[in-house]
Amino acid sequence: MALPEYRGKHRRKRGLLRRSFVGMVVKAAFLTGIVSSMSSAQAHNLRFSYKNKVRRRRLFSLVRFTAPNATKKQESFGLFGSVEINGGNSRAFRKWQVVLPECDQQLASLKECFAGNLRCAGSVDYWSRIIRGVGHSKSLRQLSLLNSYINESAGYDPQAIAAGQADVWRAPLQFLGFQGDCEDYAIAKYFSLLALGYEEPDLRFVVVKDSRRKVIHAVTTVQFRGACYVLDSLRPVATREIDLLHYQPLVSMQRDLHFTHFRTAEMRQRFWAQHRNG
Repeated sequence: MALPEYRGKHRRKRGLLRRSFVGMVVKAAFLTGIVSSMSSAQAHNLRFSYKNKVRRRRLFSLVRFTAPNATKKQESFGLFGSVEINGGNSRAFRKWQVVLPECDQQLASLKECFAGNLRCAGSVDYWSRIIRGVGHSKSLRQLSLLNSYINESAGYDPQAIAAGQADVWRAPLQFLGFQGDCEDYAIAKYFSLLALGYEEPDLRFVVVKDSRRKVIHAVTTVQFRGACYVLDSLRPVATREIDLLHYQPLVSMQRDLHFTHFRTAEMRQRFWAQHRNG
């Protein structure tokens, strides 16, 4: 019967096709490893003989689809490794909106003082001396000086236990030289940074949960030279956010913007892993 012979030939053909396919994959993987280890200039200078021209085209066509990504795109995170959602109507944001007009008016008075159009006296003079004292050159040292000076410029108000629970959030001139809570320190730093010429899109007033002290806290963040720094009433210098991951962000604000934050333990770990060598 011819059937066994047919089956034998069919098996041999399938075996040849399989070996041919495996051989092609092995060659492609080998070539992929060579090409991926080369610089772009070295790969560009590869030369093949004329008789291998067709083979070269086929192999590079296969490599184009099988080569792994040379660089892995970094994951994008919000403040403190969180997901940020634009919007919301938290109690903190409503209190922020209440204090904003007074803050803007006081910032305008400070600028008039600097321009010589207004006599610097009282609280305005006190604020202006803080701003002048940190210098005009933007630097990490300037951020740390501002943070330290404002921390030392007012006392802590024991009646205001946590951010968002005090009856009134104070504008800078009602706070500097007096007493206040963490949100008052953060507000004064936010508007001091504006006075120093930092751009508002780089600034945030942030309400966080401090997992170590088990309290709600408020800080100011600033994007500077590709990194995010935190100005905190509990620390004398500007601190990288990666070093303060015990802060769980809840909400953050800019002038008319409100962000709600969400972060899991896994997100925090991925954020730390991505930035630990930064």
